[in-house]
Amino acid sequence: MINKYAGRCATCHAPVEAGAGRRASANGVWNTYHDGCVPARVAPPVGPHSGWHDLPVVGFDLEGTLPDPTQTRIVSAALVHSDGTTQEWLVDPGVPIPADATARHRITDEKVRADGRPAREALAELGTAVAKLIADATPLVAFCAPYDVTALHTELARHGLPAIDWDRAVVIDPSVLHQQVEPRWYGRRQLGDLCRYYEVTLDNAHDAASDARAAADLARSIAARHEPIARMRPDALHRAQVGWHAEQARGLQLSFDRRGIDRTVSTEWPLETAPRG
Repeated sequence: MINKYAGRCATCHAPVEAGAGRRASANGVWNTYHDGCVPARVAPPVGPHSGWHDLPVVGFDLEGTLPDPTQTRIVSAALVHSDGTTQEWLVDPGVPIPADATARHRITDEKVRADGRPAREALAELGTAVAKLIADATPLVAFCAPYDVTALHTELARHGLPAIDWDRAVVIDPSVLHQQVEPRWYGRRQLGDLCRYYEVTLDNAHDAASDARAAADLARSIAARHEPIARMRPDALHRAQVGWHAEQARGLQLSFDRRGIDRTVSTEWPLETAPRG
């Protein structure tokens, strides 16, 4: 964040005028820096331990029309398996795609009308594929999982398709894992930011297949660097994330309340049952 007050750079020790540098946290201690002097954060080294990150997982991502997963329509989705096999769906949602959504994922009305599959047909196939992974006890990895899980759940119901039994699912959410292992992290937490920190390649942000692949790689990278996470059974890790996310959401809600931000943070994970407020 931009420094509100003048200070002295913790790296080069020269004066920093108010508004001309940065305030950044290093090991929980806040200091003032020139923009070019902010120390780079370095992730912990990869350890020799084994764990679930050595086993097959499937990256899951989708792109939609709206930021609220209970209201969005899916326009693309992908499942990326550990062996590199990728399943992708381009979906004609049957409604106009808002300009801000197209600006993010670069999917236009023209593209889905020309190349997309009818929503009910594509979503039936996607739902069947996800349900099979759950039946096989294969962990699904999704970054900020409540969006993807809730959007798919809502869309299946909207089109009268069979519901997925999310109570049987094993979901791994690297955004939750990161906040658990880096509780003093005060920087940005978007997928691209964390991929850079954990040395994971993100080829094409907001492309469903690219994001799904990066999410799976990110989860594995976090586990490879944090043995207590890696040693947990995937089903136990899923249950732990329910509590971790709720605690993280309550902390974010307190932050919003202190700053007068009128926003309600859901404590539900991975499936949200109410519209976001």
